Order: sequence, then structure tokens, then C-alpha cells
Amino acid sequence: MKELPDEVASRLTCGRAVRNHGSYRTVLLFNTWDIHQSDVLPRDHFTYCLGYDPMRLISGGTDWYFHLWLNTVRIYRKRAEVKVILERDLRKHCPRPFFFDIGDRHVQAKMMFNLKGDAEKLIPFLKPHYVKLIEVMHPLLMPVIDKFSVHGTRAEVKTEVATRGRIAVKPVRTSRPDLVREYSRSVPPGWREEILIAFGHRCAHCGADLRQTEYHMDHIIPFSKEGTTTKKNLQPLCATCNLAKGNRHTG
Repeated sequence: MKELPDEVASRLTCGRAVRNHGSYRTVLLFNTWDIHQSDVLPRDHFTYCLGYDPMRLISGGTDWYFHLWLNTVRIYRKRAEVKVILERDLRKHCPRPFFFDIGDRHVQAKMMFNLKGDAEKLIPFLKPHYVKLIEVMHPLLMPVIDKFSVHGTRAEVKTEVATRGRIAVKPVRTSRPDLVREYSRSVPPGWREEILIAFGHRCAHCGADLRQTEYHMDHIIPFSKEGTTTKKNLQPLCATCNLAKGNRHTG
């Protein structure tokens, strides 16, 4: 993007197309990130993100939002050190009309807006804000990325995560909890035992006794293929059958 300084623009890339939110299927995302990021600072969780949320499940009450989204739970090396730097340095420079927000799992600079159904207004409205946010924030992120985004092995990442323990996070607040549950990938804990009892604690495919082996709660119609999180679309599978089923609708 020619409006950005060359030293910033040369580091950025973006997705080829919009994608579904990993947890909320009705939310569409378009991400921009730094080419020097590695899996330690993964691009889907350390990113500039445009979101379209027509059901207003997570946006905060608008159809659209744009933010610098830094998921601090997904920082897989030196998490505490990186988090302190982000919270300290980014807060001071957050440009208007973005608001700066720190949560138990994130640091973000965010703006929310509506377009009243006119998508043609999106680019001319968003572009100056997009440029401003990146122009101000990315020079602050570049040294963090260069210092901490080293490429580690999967085993090294797992070791780092294990040493910090489990990080508790608060659930997303929304005025539509019924829709969040239906269009979210996660299965409410209270449903698991009920569904297991309904299937006699046996794998829905091979009949293995799930009291004696690892099991997974599977979406019969896969979540990625518009299957919803409802009791009638869930079944218990042993780990072997779940792996074999993959992303297919096999009943």
C-alpha cells in the first residue's frame, strides 16, 4: 500500500480471501500480518483484522469492526515479557477513533462501525483508518516481531506452553448467547454427559466403550460445512473413528 512507509509496507502481507472465524462460523475475517512472524506469534492471532459480524455475536453491537488483534494466550514464547511490552508501548500511541483495550487474553486497538448494507462504502471509509492504524502501530510491533518471532520446533513451543500453565479466560459476552452456542465450535460441558448417556457411552461408529478409551464430541455435519453446535448434530466418537472421519459428513 503506497500510503504506508516503505519499511512498513514491505513487511506486510494479507490473506487471499476472507475466511470464517475459527470459533464463530457466521463471522467473516480478513487479516493482514507481518511476513517475519513465525508460529511463535501466529498470523491469525497477531494481526490486523477486518471482521464482518452480521449477527453481532462478538463485534460489540455493530456489523463491522477493524482492529489490531494481539491474542496474548497465543504468544508461544516469552509470553509475559511480550505482553508487558505490548500493553506499555501500544497504549501510549493508539490513534483515534480506535480505542485501546486490554483483556485476560488480548491486547487490541479497535473501532466498530456500520455501513447500513452498502458494502461499496467499505473501502473508501476504511482505507484511511487502516493506513493510520498500521502507520502508527506497526513500527512499535516490528522490533517485538524481530526479537521474539524466532522459529522454534513444535516440541519447543509445547515446552514453553507447559511451563506457563493453563491460562483462564472469560467467555465472550453477548446479547445472543443462544446463537453464540449454535454457531460456535465449542460444545457446552453440560451436554457431554447427556450425549454420552444417549449413545450408551459407546462410539457412534464402531461401538467402542468410551468409558475405557479417549473420546471426542463430533459434529455429524462438520462445523466447517455449516454444521451447527446443537445436540442433534453431535455424536461421541472414539479417537480412532474421529480421526478417520475427518471433515466428512458420514453420519
